[in-house]
Amino acid sequence: MAKKQLAINMTANFVAFLVQFGINFFFTPYLINTVGKEAYSFFPLASSFIGYAGIITVALNSMASRFITIRIQQNDTEGANIYMNSVLYGNTIMAVALTIPSIFILLFLNNILNIPAAIFGDIQWLFGLVMLSMILNIQLSVFGVATYATNRLDLSSLRNAESNILRVILLVLLFYFFRPSVAYIGIANLIVAAFILMTNVYYTKKLLPQITFDRKFFRIEAIKELLGAGVWNSINQLSIVLMSNLDLLIANIYLGASMTGELAIVKTVPIFINTIIITLVTVFAPEFTILYAKNKTEELIQSIKTSLKFMSSLMTLPIGFLLIMGSDFFTLWVPGQDSSMLFILSNLTLVPLIVSTSIETLFHVFSVTNKLKTPSIVFVLSGVVNVILVIGLLKYTNIGVYAIPIVGMVSAVLQHSIFTPVYAAKSLNVNPFTFHFAIVRGLLNCGIMMLVTYLLSKVIFQHDWKSFIILAFVSSVITLIINMLIFFSREEKITFARKLKLIKKVEL
Repeated sequence: MAKKQLAINMTANFVAFLVQFGINFFFTPYLINTVGKEAYSFFPLASSFIGYAGIITVALNSMASRFITIRIQQNDTEGANIYMNSVLYGNTIMAVALTIPSIFILLFLNNILNIPAAIFGDIQWLFGLVMLSMILNIQLSVFGVATYATNRLDLSSLRNAESNILRVILLVLLFYFFRPSVAYIGIANLIVAAFILMTNVYYTKKLLPQITFDRKFFRIEAIKELLGAGVWNSINQLSIVLMSNLDLLIANIYLGASMTGELAIVKTVPIFINTIIITLVTVFAPEFTILYAKNKTEELIQSIKTSLKFMSSLMTLPIGFLLIMGSDFFTLWVPGQDSSMLFILSNLTLVPLIVSTSIETLFHVFSVTNKLKTPSIVFVLSGVVNVILVIGLLKYTNIGVYAIPIVGMVSAVLQHSIFTPVYAAKSLNVNPFTFHFAIVRGLLNCGIMMLVTYLLSKVIFQHDWKSFIILAFVSSVITLIINMLIFFSREEKITFARKLKLIKKVEL
């Protein structure tokens, strides 16, 4: 039953990703051509402000899923109710508190960012609507725990697919009937956020009927416990902001809106890949938590190793392909832009993903084992150094926009190849080098994909979308077959074949 649910969750998540990818893939060039790359750059910039707010909110919410899931799996209904209600009230307080700085940012937005005067009104509306969506999400985010706690991520994936379809319908209608404006993205996001929250409430009532929302279950002690465990996730969120979310803000301040637009286009590619990673990784996370809650240590270790092998084999395919075909991709995808510059920037952002995607599921080990202090401190120090180096290079050298991905690449590779696998092993009390081969395997997988793509491109690619897609498909299939022959044992091949059969049954 567990294997079948894993297959169902994986299939549903993959379908949801395909919907989101299709929408982003076709709609991003349209937005750039319609509102311009300068205006488009402010959308990911506005979204990054949510990451800044997450530094505060993640302390309470990041560990809620773990604590609630464990109580439900242990049939502790009262304990689950206490955590659910306490988080709900805590989030309400934070949502109200964050409203004040949000208003302040909106009033002084022109003093914070370099915004062309012609689009200032649209950008102000965009930021206002994005922040309103953020506040709404924070207040009611605890309702999203239901599908995680019951290992029914297929339902949340279906909801995500529906929400993405709703988003594109809204955007098409708004752009068709009214003057083109980047602010419409904010309107669509707000409506979609409301839709997601309503479905989360419905799933909570359906999947967790034992949960009752009543003030009598509120416990300040529960909030203190969650904050005590999650404060290190807040510090970790700070490191993510320092490493990834500040790049567009720094580019806007030091390089202007135009160059920020170039970087925003490039970031779309790793965001696509990270979306796939998150889609797949979340499939394994509930199983990790449930196995840990049931003290099935050996099964947990095996599940982690399986997830690493699966992620490494699959996720290095798009990375290796784009490392070879990136320039042609940008030429086809956003014609009229500087594809050579985009290709260089893109490769600098993709290289660290080879390492991080190979050990991505290990990050869940820190939360599952509730050992977050040390990784959080290491990550935030790395983030601080990252920001200092970027600003220093921008101010005192002529490297320009390339400084941002170069520093990020070096920091991420060192962090994820040295610290992350070692401390994950330590958290599970296994050999420190237990997970290092996953990185080697990822590099080899990516190298094989690059070689196969390069050789086949000489025969297949004709500088159009049709041959580009055929090349991507054929290269991926051949590389997967090679990876299976080299890295998978006979038992693992049988296991994955069985999972594929389960997925086919679900799809039918």
